[in-house]
Amino acid sequence: MYKIYKTSRGKLSSPAKPSPGCWIDITSPTAEELEELKPFFEIPEEVLRSVKDVDEVPKVEDEEDFQFIVIQTPLDNEGSEVGEYAVRPLGILYNKDYVITISDGKNDVMNYLRVKLKNFDLNKIISSDKKQQLILKLILFASKIYLRYLKVINHGIIVAQNDIERSSQNKDIIRLMDIGKSLAYFNRSLHSNFIVVEKLAKRKLFNGTEEDEELIEDVMDETKQGIETVKIYERIVIDTANTFATIISNNLNQSVKFLTSITIILMLPTFVASIYGMNVDLPYQHGEHGFSIVMSMILFSTIIGIVVFLKKRLF
Repeated sequence: MYKIYKTSRGKLSSPAKPSPGCWIDITSPTAEELEELKPFFEIPEEVLRSVKDVDEVPKVEDEEDFQFIVIQTPLDNEGSEVGEYAVRPLGILYNKDYVITISDGKNDVMNYLRVKLKNFDLNKIISSDKKQQLILKLILFASKIYLRYLKVINHGIIVAQNDIERSSQNKDIIRLMDIGKSLAYFNRSLHSNFIVVEKLAKRKLFNGTEEDEELIEDVMDETKQGIETVKIYERIVIDTANTFATIISNNLNQSVKFLTSITIILMLPTFVASIYGMNVDLPYQHGEHGFSIVMSMILFSTIIGIVVFLKKRLF
């Protein structure tokens, strides 16, 4: 599927065929669609492979007819637990005539733009004839969506912390591990995207005007903010996981200590009963109150043991 956008006299339209100065948004292209676009441009097979590879590292490369950029964008795993996210590559090709964005399947940045671009008359977001600003804004939107999802992740961390305080079940630590995995994806992707922005900032196309330079600074600032936020949340997740492990260990120690104390207390009356269970002559065995005396000894030793353990705070 592909959609064509073109700015003319400050207004964005959607022409049927590509022309110089337009932006083509391509999603999961079929062989037939690529054939339709061949008279205007040909997308290298290497570019298509890069976009399909979820582990593709963000980069800036010079192809024969295009300059090729790959960035990593955040992806909301719908239907999963709060705070679970992944990343997906977004390919950007540009030359003197076109800007082409290519994504494979769902891409939250492109979905965000598609929703915003439904009302062409009110569009003030992008201009297809300013390709350098269009490309930088795509990266800027990616950074903003990262920050938006990081707020949701923070909420997920708080929920997990509250659940751990109440129950300390395995599912709570698993949820925390999933959040940590999302943060690891975000951390790697934001750092790599920042390197891409630094490379673009050195190209004349992206710093030709004061407006371009301000936009690059905005992109860098948003990306840096995302990187710092990820660092903070990763630290919180690690500390929370360590706290969880400490709580589990402490609860286990308390349980073992309590059971050990009970075992020792029970050992005292068992010791007395064992002695009077031997087949030898013992004191009081022929006495009228022998049973009462033995039971008194058992009760007395048990009480003494309980008192001692209470004073030592072993319960």
